[in-house]
Parts: sequence; C-alpha cells; structure tokens
Amino acid sequence: MSPSVPIATADVVLAAVALPMVLATLVGLFYSVQFAVALGAGSVPAGGTIGYALFYDPPNET
Repeated sequence: MSPSVPIATADVVLAAVALPMVLATLVGLFYSVQFAVALGAGSVPAGGTIGYALFYDPPNET
C-alpha cells in the first residue's frame, strides 16, 4: 500500500473545471438541447473556475 498523499486545492480546481463540461456533454447528448448550446453553457462555469484559480486564489509555492 502506498503512503497517502493529501489532495491539493489545485487538483480539486482542475476537477471542478472538467465537471461542468462533462455535465454539459451529457445534457447535449441525452436531452433536446443543441450540443453547441449545451457546451457553451457549460463553458461559463468552467471558465469562471479557471478565472477563480488564476486570479482570486492562485496556487502558491509551499
């Protein structure tokens, strides 16, 4: 068994960027929403998460 490594905040933010895009993809595939519209809507929270990670709470060296 390998030693446990704590999950960094940056790792959680990277996962949070992908989550709205995955949900938008599923909505575009399974519901009567155009795929491009669903992905466009999913990119808004994903882009906001990137902005948060870069400008509000940037990663620091510790």
